[in-house]
Amino acid sequence: MRKNAFTLIELLIVVAIIAILAAIGMVNMRLAIERSRKAADAANMKVVGSALQMYLTDWGHLPPADREAGPFSSHTGLGSPVGNGPAAGGSWDGVPWVLVDYKYISDWHTLFTPKYLKLYQGGKTIKNDYPRFHNFRYAYNSSALSSGGHAGGMGNIENGDVWILRNLFLPPEMGWYASSYPAYPADYGYPWGEGEDEGRLEHAMYSDFSVRTVVGGTDMEPGAVAK
Repeated sequence: MRKNAFTLIELLIVVAIIAILAAIGMVNMRLAIERSRKAADAANMKVVGSALQMYLTDWGHLPPADREAGPFSSHTGLGSPVGNGPAAGGSWDGVPWVLVDYKYISDWHTLFTPKYLKLYQGGKTIKNDYPRFHNFRYAYNSSALSSGGHAGGMGNIENGDVWILRNLFLPPEMGWYASSYPAYPADYGYPWGEGEDEGRLEHAMYSDFSVRTVVGGTDMEPGAVAK
């Protein structure tokens, strides 16, 4: 009599099917996590935008940028070494920490792209050994006072074409660490995009306080042809 049992070939087929389903599930889960972080990123920018509007109402100008990476405001004139800026991998000034100090924002994590917080938990900033993610605070379109900037900077809220915040702006090959690209510390890229656009897109909040997905370092929409 033939016993009711799986043959080796049948078992291999079952294992192969399970492996294919698991691979599909992992890809879908990764995409779901990525889209969740992207949505959280846009939400963060809107919170920061509201905080900037409140600051503008209270003080009559937008706050100056921060130049030095770390959990503090750095526009007091103390300055910082080149490359220790808290945005664009250390190549750009960052959204002001004063928004946290003055309680316009309750959670400091809001100043950071969620994906970069996750990716750059290791390593340290060039100065003071703060966690490296401080070099990935949102890029802010205003200079720090210590680098010749002024309160408000490019924060013209009457013109919706001027960006105020964005994830990165400068690609690594254009930053202070271009000579070491793609090695550390120029080992970063634009956070968003799928398929052909993977690693090419970022969020930017403009002076009308709208958040848009744009081609990294530009104002172009994904798929747009440069004019």
